[in-house]
Amino acid sequence: MVTFGRTQVATRFFVNNAYTNYGQSLYIVGNIAELGNWNPDKAVGCFFNNTASIANYPTWFYDISLPAGTRIEYKYIKKDAAGNVVWESGSNHVYTTVTNGTGTVVDTW
Repeated sequence: MVTFGRTQVATRFFVNNAYTNYGQSLYIVGNIAELGNWNPDKAVGCFFNNTASIANYPTWFYDISLPAGTRIEYKYIKKDAAGNVVWESGSNHVYTTVTNGTGTVVDTW
């Protein structure tokens, strides 16, 4: 797949321990266009959780097409309908996407 003029690869992001309050949703934002260029209004998501099993809460996932072989930096955020944003604390996550196939990332909030 080619998007933004670059070859793209699928990447599945999992984030553990991302507890949300009623009305909040989980998103990802980062340093490339595909992740919103650090703009919370352009963050990608909202993430899904497996509501069929309460044992999987608060683990969330989302599939994103990203440029192949690219180092990215990102954070998770929680947003509500009013536009309030809660940023994940700590350092940025860093990941280099795979050059082909599908990548998998597992993080903890």
